[in-house]
Amino acid sequence: MPAIKRLFVHGFPGLYGGAGTELHHQIVVWQHMGIEVNLIPSMKNYELEPLYPEMLERGVKIHPHNEWPAVQPGDPVLGFCNSEFLNNLHEIRKRTRRTVFLNCMTWLFPKEKDRMANGEIAMFLYQNEDVLRKHEPELRALNEDPEVRFMTFRPYFDTTRFPFHASRESEYFGCGRISRQDADKFSKNTLHIYEYFVSPRFKRGLFLGFDQRSETKIGKPYNWIRTARDHHEISQQDFYKHCEIILQPTDTTENWPRVGFEAMASGSVLIVDNRGGWKKQVEHGVTGWLCDHERDFIYHASRMAYEPNLRADMAEAARLRGLELGGLEASIASWEEVFEAIAKLPE
Repeated sequence: MPAIKRLFVHGFPGLYGGAGTELHHQIVVWQHMGIEVNLIPSMKNYELEPLYPEMLERGVKIHPHNEWPAVQPGDPVLGFCNSEFLNNLHEIRKRTRRTVFLNCMTWLFPKEKDRMANGEIAMFLYQNEDVLRKHEPELRALNEDPEVRFMTFRPYFDTTRFPFHASRESEYFGCGRISRQDADKFSKNTLHIYEYFVSPRFKRGLFLGFDQRSETKIGKPYNWIRTARDHHEISQQDFYKHCEIILQPTDTTENWPRVGFEAMASGSVLIVDNRGGWKKQVEHGVTGWLCDHERDFIYHASRMAYEPNLRADMAEAARLRGLELGGLEASIASWEEVFEAIAKLPE
């Protein structure tokens, strides 16, 4: 049995975007462990969220927007990379001292540092050990309280939501990228890479997560590349069904990319930057490709287009890699350790 019986999350799960989708899948783990899950939405109109019906069906307890009376001393309250959690810590701390922040970025929020300096965060959780080692010294320099804990957990990824496509019968070679629309999520040479990789079949691109900010950064995509603003225009599942490769140069350093798990589960081979969380997820030349230069992206994309058998072998190896990294048993074991540590925090 887990060391705690119930927990609260300030925020709401989502279908699109790293922290929201990660929360969605962790709720599955927590309920599997027998924990009562409570959500306190950080935004209004949460009833319109696409996962609202599922949360009700699952028996998740959903409280009104920013309503705290249900929180009792000793209840852990988690914020999944949610700035509103940081904004509301003063109110939360009136009810419980077991406040847990999960930063899914590779940098610190200014308010995260302020809240640490004020002693308002009891535990920091990370998916990536490298990011923990980078952040902990900077945060401890603001507050030397030894009771503040720093830990990692193994995020669960529910592969049943992303069908595996062993083959895609099409006259076109499908390629694409998926992210938020933020300019930093795009490398300026993205279109150059897409233009210059070669394929024996006509190329068809798909950018899921694209708007004026993205276009200002990289330019107007070619007519053979379709763009969609977000998942309301095309689902993630349809995106991965299209993509034989995920060709994704960015200007960001990713922490623990959710896209990686989605692609591995779906049979879309990853061609990504050789830095950050990608180096933890992708075994170069076995489950995907890590790139240091635009010519690496162009070369590996071309190779995947011309070598379908190799691409299929890598997709299967990546599927198994995803199960190893994001499987249920490993995630439960890591959460049990986290909950044991939370149960020892001051109430």
